[in-house]
Amino acid sequence: MHASLIDDTHAPLRNPELAPLSDIRISEIDGLRGVAVLLVLMWHFVGAVISPTLGAAAKAMGAILIFGRTGVDLFFVLSGFLIIGILVDRRNCNNYFIVFFARRALRILPPYSLLLIAFWALSALVSDNYYFGTQIPWWSYATFTQNWYIIKLNSWGPAASSVTWSVAIEEQFYLVFPIIVYLTPTRFIIPLLLSIGFCSIVARASCFMLLPQNPYAPYVATCLRLDGLCAGGLLAVIRRDAKVWQKLSALRLMILKATVFFIALVPIFLVALQRSPAATMFFWGHTYLTILYSLVLTAVLQTPGARITGALRSKPLRQLGSISYTTYLFHPLFIGLAFIAAGKREELGSFSDAALLAAAMLATLLLSAASYRFVERKLVAFGHKLSYSPSRCSVVTRVVPAPKAR
Repeated sequence: MHASLIDDTHAPLRNPELAPLSDIRISEIDGLRGVAVLLVLMWHFVGAVISPTLGAAAKAMGAILIFGRTGVDLFFVLSGFLIIGILVDRRNCNNYFIVFFARRALRILPPYSLLLIAFWALSALVSDNYYFGTQIPWWSYATFTQNWYIIKLNSWGPAASSVTWSVAIEEQFYLVFPIIVYLTPTRFIIPLLLSIGFCSIVARASCFMLLPQNPYAPYVATCLRLDGLCAGGLLAVIRRDAKVWQKLSALRLMILKATVFFIALVPIFLVALQRSPAATMFFWGHTYLTILYSLVLTAVLQTPGARITGALRSKPLRQLGSISYTTYLFHPLFIGLAFIAAGKREELGSFSDAALLAAAMLATLLLSAASYRFVERKLVAFGHKLSYSPSRCSVVTRVVPAPKAR
């Protein structure tokens, strides 16, 4: 779904002090990718399917694990941070557009194309059902415009391809924002990102007020989900201003306290979701999540190597982050195949259901790991052989590092 999902990994640099920030690998961001996809998996494999017949504990688990849906909000913030950072660092390069789009295509299209081929082949073999079908035209998937068809249908469409709405939003973001960053004078980038993000928040709430009968519109319309992308982009631009970042780093303790405060609001957010999910999300929920995850990212960037962020540097979480894109794309398809093969309705209500979901999870992770090792990683490496032209390019982009937390 995402630059955050779509890991644009660089080999370790011999001298990272003399490189654009977008070329410097941050282990904690790999871990945040892992957290984001783990949240989504917890929701789809447990929270969304757990049977209420299992009792109050199951209902409570579903009410808590619905927070897993916010993994997409985290992906958007990470995507904005990573992509806007690349664009700002390379905006003066002669081959800015060619290299950016070529690298994006090499990273995004192979797993996505494989998913579409599998989805269309299976849809042709079976009659339209919950997982597979032709409700959304094939060409909308091919052009990354399926999110607009979801709005038109007022439905997710086939479950096996439903998660691609967020990939569509990111692709549209990739197409438009390189032009915006290229044409916008540096001093206007921050005000522009703030303006776009604010307008997106207002438009989302307004859309829900005017079209309450179509809750898909404020959820998947690109222009109504730009606040997270812009917030991440705003942080990327600020981080590239040494004076501003140094001042922000001086407020590190205050930012950590604000992060803890917003995390402490999660129970209130979950209660509000149970009472009025649509109104909660579209009036203030997505905005709250944008602020929460922006604070988390800021805190992570300001405490490099700290014990408090040690979990994000753990090998399992970073490895999950490296395969998060394909994992995100394929897990609904494997869930569907597992339950279709068993002739059962998608539900977690017995040990046999748990076994089906475990098999789907294992298949997803195995495919994702194989895809990353044998295809994606090699294509990313090839993409980085397409170097940005040094002519007029910013060679060095540095910030004053934040002091390490103990």
